[in-house]
Amino acid sequence: MLRVEARFAAQGLATHLGLRLAQSEPGHCVIEVPFGAHLTQHVGYFHAGVLTTMADNACGFAALSLMPEGQEVLSVEFKMSFLRPAAGMLARATGRVLKPGKTLSFCAADVHVVDELGREVLVATMLATMMGVA
Repeated sequence: MLRVEARFAAQGLATHLGLRLAQSEPGHCVIEVPFGAHLTQHVGYFHAGVLTTMADNACGFAALSLMPEGQEVLSVEFKMSFLRPAAGMLARATGRVLKPGKTLSFCAADVHVVDELGREVLVATMLATMMGVA
């Protein structure tokens, strides 16, 4: 999965936010970020934009991992549903490919936060379509 790692490292936004690629396997990707004040909204929870970026990346890199060498991936569309406030010490987005395709891949991601006691709580879920481009 060196290609996925290299493409992830090339992202300016992910680097700026402090996201890290925690796991990458064919059709599967996990992205994490520790809590920080720079990642919050006005009440102090993880910002929805950060969680959406993480889920979008997890889906995109899960899809990229199944695409032929020389192809890149772009988001075509996604729907993000927020289930509860994202209060915790770490946010983790786990993306998976539901149906790979030559041009379009259908993906899903779940976003959990980990609290001070190590408990994971599901805070958001995404359904996404990714497009392979040459």
